[in-house]
Amino acid sequence: MNKRTLVRAALAAMAATGLLAGSPALAQSYPNKPIKFIVAFPPGGSTDLVTRIVAAQMSEELKQPIVVENKPGAGGNIASQFVAGSAPDGYTIYLGTLATHGINPVLQKNLPFDHIKDFTMVSQIGYYTNLVLVNPATPVKTLGEWISYAKKAGRAMNFGSPGSGTSPHLTGEYFKILTGVDLVHVPYKGSGPALTDLVGGQIDVMFDNLPSALGLVQAGKLRPLAITSRERITQLPQVPTSVESGLPEMVVDAWVGVMAPAGLPKPILDSLHKAVVTSVNAPQVRAKLEERGVTIRTSQPDEFLAYVKAENEKWAKVVKISGAQAN
Repeated sequence: MNKRTLVRAALAAMAATGLLAGSPALAQSYPNKPIKFIVAFPPGGSTDLVTRIVAAQMSEELKQPIVVENKPGAGGNIASQFVAGSAPDGYTIYLGTLATHGINPVLQKNLPFDHIKDFTMVSQIGYYTNLVLVNPATPVKTLGEWISYAKKAGRAMNFGSPGSGTSPHLTGEYFKILTGVDLVHVPYKGSGPALTDLVGGQIDVMFDNLPSALGLVQAGKLRPLAITSRERITQLPQVPTSVESGLPEMVVDAWVGVMAPAGLPKPILDSLHKAVVTSVNAPQVRAKLEERGVTIRTSQPDEFLAYVKAENEKWAKVVKISGAQAN
């Protein structure tokens, strides 16, 4: 029996005897030391930005420091495995994403953790759209023009992503199937390095999350051709949707939410859930998130769990249609 199993067995036994479940002492004593907030991707990407905004407010709500730790690699699986193997004591939490818990489980086989059984869902935070991005030097203005340009190029187009299995990766693969454009996936360890290469002309296109790319778009360093939401967004109202651009099937909204290791005692789960929901809905936090393209959507733990399972079903179909594979 490994350490994680022993810890969870002990907590379960305590709960069964009434020492944990509903225990006022446990609820009052938590937290009494710093909390680690794990991020599956490097600093500078959309997941990292959202985590740091929410963590700062949660620290105020819980009256303890919250230290953001970036554990990039393997499309988010390194961080997921770390959290899955951590003690369920409330001092390790995680920003799970569409990539880590919606796509990876259906894209990759034999993962060393179970994305449902090894996690406690705390609450969603919200979701954001993806942008179809090119270097401004590319001689096109619209998505339709880029499709024609790519097909006439006489070579495969390279598209970058924050890593295999991320929503930008699957969006690109799905785009390839829908349009017939010859695309070659180039995975990076996060959006930051991929965006840098797109600005530098080393890759041809990206389908990146709005929060990480918005600043470069506003600075004129990247050109957005379309967004993957059903409706236009207030941050970039001039950018059409992929639906408007002739691809009605390509709708992708990347969600994020707070998770913890499985076996989290209910008093701690309740404290974390309250802190997340209160923090996300604080006016200053909501403003910062919406400014970066996040649409706020919180949920109860059971609602979040049901949503993750529904996403698995959806993306299993997309993976089958697109033929996507983890690199």
